[in-house]
Amino acid sequence: MSWDPGGLNKNTRSKFYVILRFLRIEQTFFSLPMAYLGAFVAIKGIPPISTLILIFLALFFLRTAGMTNDNLADVEIDAKNPRTKNRPLVTGAIKISEAKGMITTSLILFFITSYFVNIWAFILSPIVAIIVMSYPYMKRYTAFANYHLASIQGLAVFSGAVAVLGLYYNSLVQILLKVPWFFVIGTILWAVGFDLYNHIPDAEFDKEMGLHSFAVVLGRWALTFAGLNQLFSVVLDLLGDLYYGLGPIAIFATILHGLIMAYAYYLASQKNDFGRAFYYNIYSSIVLGLGVDIDVVLGIPF
Repeated sequence: MSWDPGGLNKNTRSKFYVILRFLRIEQTFFSLPMAYLGAFVAIKGIPPISTLILIFLALFFLRTAGMTNDNLADVEIDAKNPRTKNRPLVTGAIKISEAKGMITTSLILFFITSYFVNIWAFILSPIVAIIVMSYPYMKRYTAFANYHLASIQGLAVFSGAVAVLGLYYNSLVQILLKVPWFFVIGTILWAVGFDLYNHIPDAEFDKEMGLHSFAVVLGRWALTFAGLNQLFSVVLDLLGDLYYGLGPIAIFATILHGLIMAYAYYLASQKNDFGRAFYYNIYSSIVLGLGVDIDVVLGIPF
């Protein structure tokens, strides 16, 4: 399987492009629409522009730290895997010292940005950072590393909600009660599905290396497991639309989100095209996030 979202073309010379591939910058669109969804739904209104900018910056800095740490933790494994041997840290296009510098700088900027979001975002930021930064080590021990990665996507919804709720509530309990948990959990299940598209092609290699994932544990049933997680995610998102009083645009976006996931599943199961299946989930994220946000802004009732 030659597809690798973090691989470099051998003719690549631009350092800027190398960094973009290293960070897999396009995958920001897995998380950003979900963070804004959490923000809009939590207050059923339009968050301040300054808060939306801070949400983007905090997510960008933390994701940069997390992705760099992931690459750094896996550099020796990636060097042995034919699918990932062209990643920048493996080839030397990015040096180990540069990666460590990126992690340190990005974490500092994440904490600074969190401080400016609100006090609760700042207090919770170390917990969020620990969850993100510990992910690459989990697959050494348990198949639930897939859910660990997925929980990071769920944290995008959670963090977006906290970013705006902290502007209006002084109590952490009140904030937690207002978080749109249907979407948080739905996002986690959705992310388990697309994360497995990344692991299924490597199942045999991971088994040889003693790494753990549901692709290794379930074998040929792993793809079915991925599809079931995403099916349940759509159910939870639809329940969220109803529970939080969203309207027809959100319902339509949720259904379209599910249909795009279904097509991605078709690509993986019938065409063995895990690369396109993986990236179609970016489209589904954008559709759901934009649809829900537009619904909140317009407030069109049933």
